[in-house]
This record gives sequence, structure tokens and C-alpha cells, in this order.
Amino acid sequence: MGGFVGKAEYRGELGEFLSMISLGEKVHVGKGTGFGLGRYQIDTS
Repeated sequence: MGGFVGKAEYRGELGEFLSMISLGEKVHVGKGTGFGLGRYQIDTS
């Protein structure tokens, strides 16, 4: 099963999207979530 592993960094005004990004962190997203895939973590430091 292929996928993406790594880091992404976003800068700028994310207030409009933060609620959707936070929801995805809690419910996981994408194909393979039943296998524990699709997880990501938000770091605001």
C-alpha cells in the first residue's frame, strides 16, 4: 500500500481553514483509515 510520509509546513493566515484541518486530525482522512492510515498531527509552535 503506497502513501505519503513526511512533513508539510504552511504559513500565513490559516484561520479560515483551521477548523477543517483540526477535524481531519481527529477523524483521520483518506484511503486506508481502517488500517490506521491517514493520521496527521498539527504542531502550532
